[in-house]
Amino acid sequence: MAFNDVIPNFVVQEILDKIAKEPKQLHFNEELFPPLFTIKEEYLTSCNEAFTWISPTGHGPSGIVASAVDHPAFAALRKHLAARGFIEMQTTWVNGDRVIKPFYLNEVYFDVGEKFVSGSAMSGHLKYRRKYGNEFRS
Repeated sequence: MAFNDVIPNFVVQEILDKIAKEPKQLHFNEELFPPLFTIKEEYLTSCNEAFTWISPTGHGPSGIVASAVDHPAFAALRKHLAARGFIEMQTTWVNGDRVIKPFYLNEVYFDVGEKFVSGSAMSGHLKYRRKYGNEFRS
């Protein structure tokens, strides 16, 4: 130690440099501290998806099938949450996912039993929850 038990500046700087080079993530008990997941707001949307088909002979029926799907980044987050046991994912109907373990998404708390809506609905859902708080949960 240095004079009067003060840590010299170069020692503190060395520690900060090591942390900057090799950052460590803190892991807390998820039952006491629900984890925080983040996603860019621009990914809280849907994307158009379309398929075309043409008859092999070129003379038969042809057409286009179009639908809307979650943004790929939101779909990946949804699958990740389901794989880690935070949501029960429903694939047979829209907005059927339910929270089974509490967590935060973009600093908004999701409690057990709440809906976890689609990507296009999530943007409005988060804005509403930030504005009115948790008093009107789904």
